[in-house]
Amino acid sequence: MPLPKKVSPSTELNAKDRVYQQLRAWIITGTLAPQEKISDQAIAVLFGVSRTPVREALQLLATQEFVEMIPRSATRVTAVATDQISAIYRPLAVLQGLAAELAATKITSAELEQLTALNQSYEQAQQQNQPQAVLVADNEFHNFILKIAANQYVSEFSQLVNAHAQRIENFYLDQLNIQQPDAVREHNEIISAIAADDEPAAREHMEHNWLRSLDMLQACVDSEK
Repeated sequence: MPLPKKVSPSTELNAKDRVYQQLRAWIITGTLAPQEKISDQAIAVLFGVSRTPVREALQLLATQEFVEMIPRSATRVTAVATDQISAIYRPLAVLQGLAAELAATKITSAELEQLTALNQSYEQAQQQNQPQAVLVADNEFHNFILKIAANQYVSEFSQLVNAHAQRIENFYLDQLNIQQPDAVREHNEIISAIAADDEPAAREHMEHNWLRSLDMLQACVDSEK
């Protein structure tokens, strides 16, 4: 799968971060396919930067297991970690559960309204049968809870693990049933618990929401065996 012909310029990020964020997004969505070779020269030309920030970005992606850099050979996109679903989703459920617990102690009325609106957008994307929009809306819902929780470490660790989860979900997008009223209900339960300042319930509902996703993705893997 070839690289896109152009990228949108950004004045907010330095060269390394701009390359890193775009390459990671392309890997997560499958624009850069598993095992695809990556040319640092081609990327440098595409972004209009030197090869140094490209190599720095690739090294960071390698530490996060999105690419593998083979000395004196090639840099490739890693395989999708379909054999690591439990290893990804279980810690993610715990991290996100902690975020929900923290959010229950901090959320404002305005944030509560916005969180409710995000879940409504998620439900609408399901009803309109827009698989990619469903994934985006779901991610926005959970990221907003991370923002409310306002814990740098929970947020950073969660978003890194979630990036691998998103990659798996995009990989199996054609097989997933995106009509998930249970997920909308679970989101509403999370919202209600956070609004009631019920920290244990917020954590429990959030963890359950992620573990149900684990079961769905594991069923996709098992169906291929």
